[in-house]
Amino acid sequence: MPSSPRFESLFGDWTGEEELFPTAWTAAGTAQASISVRPGPDGIHFDYVETREGGRLDAHAVVAGGGFWWFDSYGFTPQTPGTAAWDGDTLVLDRRSDRGRTVMRLRVDDARLIVELDTAAPADADLSPLVRGVYDAQPAAE
Repeated sequence: MPSSPRFESLFGDWTGEEELFPTAWTAAGTAQASISVRPGPDGIHFDYVETREGGRLDAHAVVAGGGFWWFDSYGFTPQTPGTAAWDGDTLVLDRRSDRGRTVMRLRVDDARLIVELDTAAPADADLSPLVRGVYDAQPAAE
């Protein structure tokens, strides 16, 4: 089954700067990141690379049907799929585990990809900002 046309605005290669909020494990700061979004069966898949002073995070995400799976270089594998749903023009990816909850929102605004990532630990706690990013589209590779 082909990807839904709703995903098309997210397709492409994006790069930008992120604002990182403090957590119990990391300090606040900034990072450079890239996101490559491609069509997938009944959804999308994307690769994400975040580089900041002292570290790098590589991740791959799959959105298919109403499910969402996230795999990253920190090594935590999903116990169960998260959920994927549209809220207007925003794709909302919500996942929970024994470690807590993350909610990622992706939308395109004025030809820029906007990403907001919030987290809660434990999962039923109030969400707090973790990452805010604005990414510009990159020319297609030849």
